[in-house]
Amino acid sequence: MEFGVRELVQFGTLLASLAGAFAVVKSQLARVIQDIKTMNMEIHELNTRLDRAESSTAVFTHQISVLGAILSPDKLADQHREIASMRSSLDSLTSEVSTLRHMHNGSHPPI
Repeated sequence: MEFGVRELVQFGTLLASLAGAFAVVKSQLARVIQDIKTMNMEIHELNTRLDRAESSTAVFTHQISVLGAILSPDKLADQHREIASMRSSLDSLTSEVSTLRHMHNGSHPPI
């Protein structure tokens, strides 16, 4: 089997085109790897921001549930009953102190 000039030119052209294709693939691969690194960093940043947002949302949800429990109608009714009871006790104690002060100041000099 003899190789002529024509075959050698074709073989050289084939090698040159393979070398060019290899160089193109190598440069494209380097660019793709850099793009993947950039995307991974962006995804990491987005995950961090999402974690912060979820954390804030969880705090707000907890605060809303606490406020909802405090301001529930049953709790408010209990609080109003307790306040009414304390007011009636205060009124009763005030009248007793007024009576005792009047009795005390009646037989002794005023304080």
